[in-house]
Amino acid sequence: MRSILLVVAVLFGCGGDDGGGGADANTNLPACTGLAYDSCKDTTAYSDCTGGMMCRLFMSDGITICTPTCDASTPCPPDKDGNAVTCNMMGRCKPANGNVNACYAD
Repeated sequence: MRSILLVVAVLFGCGGDDGGGGADANTNLPACTGLAYDSCKDTTAYSDCTGGMMCRLFMSDGITICTPTCDASTPCPPDKDGNAVTCNMMGRCKPANGNVNACYAD
């Protein structure tokens, strides 16, 4: 019985968790500053987005970005390439094809 427990401990006990929580940021890019369509991480308090924008996960595109609210009288700002961005059905701006700003969120 002891040898079985030892084998289990060796197989599963060495996995470890470095607490990193994912891949390292691409530090070859500039840090995000909280502008529209910048990457962000704080989806609760939105502390890494400016101007009252929300940090939203768009799961289908695999992006988490600072996104302004929008409606018929408040259009979305253009994306990083100057392309028009449409207001989605939830009143959020999301650039087409995941065309987000080239920066990394701390």
